[in-house]
Amino acid sequence: MQLLHENINPFTIISQNRYERTESFTPQRLIDYGNAYYYLTNTSYDYISKVVISQCDGIVNEEYESRFKHFGATTKFCIDKLEVSPTFENRGIMTIMFCDVMLAILNSDLANHHMELKFINTSDLLRDGKIVNVYHNVLPYYELTTTHPTNSRISLEGERTKSNIRFYQDVYKIFPIKTRDEDIAYYSSLRRDKMMKLNETLTKEGLLQTY
Repeated sequence: MQLLHENINPFTIISQNRYERTESFTPQRLIDYGNAYYYLTNTSYDYISKVVISQCDGIVNEEYESRFKHFGATTKFCIDKLEVSPTFENRGIMTIMFCDVMLAILNSDLANHHMELKFINTSDLLRDGKIVNVYHNVLPYYELTTTHPTNSRISLEGERTKSNIRFYQDVYKIFPIKTRDEDIAYYSSLRRDKMMKLNETLTKEGLLQTY
């Protein structure tokens, strides 16, 4: 009997702490350890992607000034790195990783705090001579432009130019307590859709067994 693609997890995910001790991934370990390595299960590939995050608490890690002071105190996180091996680019893996980060943060013990996220767009993906906004799903209202968005939950800074396109690369987004259920539902649904499509692709390539 064939299993449904969306119910198959193709990844073995490992978290590593500052002492290089490795353990299996859990959302809390991602927050505590700050990184995770994604491997394709039952293949000989080295890790195919990596995520690094940090909590900006002003004590152990760098702190940045809130861009959403009208919310009062916020708990701040930075996504420091999202990288995917070139062999596995453009398959939705980066989106899945981003969703894993967001779900870990939004479901954490800090769920009764306003969450503020900093992310720097370093994507160099070009298509037909233009930069592609690969983050349009995971960061709604973020566009490759120097026009500030009208949405009050996002703030853009750090002007950058590539291929004659000027845009803000530094993204700050607030996840208020009152939208917590909505945000969790959004990233859960997006992850499920991307996982289903990835599994279909990996199955066709013989990298995923569905029986």
